[in-house]
Amino acid sequence: MANTAFSGPLMVFGQNPSQPSDYNPDVGGMSMFIGGAGIMDPRTVYTYFPGESQAAYDYGWLGFDNITTINAVPYTKATGAIVASANATSATLTLVSAGSATTGVNITTTMARGDTNAVDAGPLVALDAYTSVTASFSNGVMTITANSAMPVAPGMVVVSTSGTVSQGTAAGTQVVNQLTGGTGGQGVAGTYQTNGNLTATSGTVVLAISTPSQCIVLNNAQTPSDVAWNAMTLYGRAVAVTAASGATATTATVNGYDSYGFPMTEAITITAGSQVSGKKAFKYIKSVVLNAADATHAYSVDTTDIFGLPIRSDSFGDVLVNYASSLTGVTLITAATTYVASDRTTATSTTGDVRGTYGAFTSSTGANKLIIRQSPQAYMTTTANPGLYGVTQYSGF
Repeated sequence: MANTAFSGPLMVFGQNPSQPSDYNPDVGGMSMFIGGAGIMDPRTVYTYFPGESQAAYDYGWLGFDNITTINAVPYTKATGAIVASANATSATLTLVSAGSATTGVNITTTMARGDTNAVDAGPLVALDAYTSVTASFSNGVMTITANSAMPVAPGMVVVSTSGTVSQGTAAGTQVVNQLTGGTGGQGVAGTYQTNGNLTATSGTVVLAISTPSQCIVLNNAQTPSDVAWNAMTLYGRAVAVTAASGATATTATVNGYDSYGFPMTEAITITAGSQVSGKKAFKYIKSVVLNAADATHAYSVDTTDIFGLPIRSDSFGDVLVNYASSLTGVTLITAATTYVASDRTTATSTTGDVRGTYGAFTSSTGANKLIIRQSPQAYMTTTANPGLYGVTQYSGF
């Protein structure tokens, strides 16, 4: 059955308060919706268009307040995760070229931009986007027996398998949901429904998040249409630049995209002999360019424990943060020490994150579970800009 769409807003009422004869015995009844309800993403690339194909994706967040926007086990932050330490013989630093189960980066070859839907041919370094497991497939059901990297999440796509394929195609098969197993709601060993009919013997299976369109939960695996942003994968991280003692470059310009694929640029001031963290949360890195080459000193570009909020936050009071040392632990964070609100000034290469960030109070270890719930305010739901997603990102490319 196709979507039933209305030009809202809608009012659902129990009885007419000015007409006592308008009696409704179920006036106090609760309205219920299978699949839940939530806030539609109003941005052009992600929203609903009347008359669109039934197969077109319409994106949104499950819920209206206390929305779980991050429910993740971040990779351990890593020096050199984006650019390995090396002398800067060219001002344009060389990005890493392979995915890694140690740092969590994945190499994205093509990605549709969130602002124009134009394709960026990459390569792009995607952060917290890679996992490696031992698994087999039978008629589209994936059975994981060992998890050698990070947990598996809905939306992840199979990149490759070393097992012998007897039915279907491995590359591109997408995880829909977890059927059995798991720990603390974060998928590990167990069985998973996929959107294909893949059958393959046990082997090493690499899964990844390559684009924003994969950071979703498919509500209907057969004819997907309405999709929810996935709190397990839709988050970015600030990056850092480490320069050797005596380094002469003074600025590193990072170009890339946020979690939704919107282009962004940040200029990070370099300190010789030190690591300096940026303020903006990236999901995909396109390039890192120094203000000048420095062939005699080494530079690296690193991941940090500063996480981007998927929905704009103007105060610590509209977020709830739990950050625990295990998949099942719960530690409520009550101090706003590492929280930074959205920067609502006109974005430049040096302004803060347009939605805000949270810096983990202890380093991520690949086992710390981070859960963030956000309650957007009424004034944020009126427009797309600044609205739920903050002011327009600044981009220099």
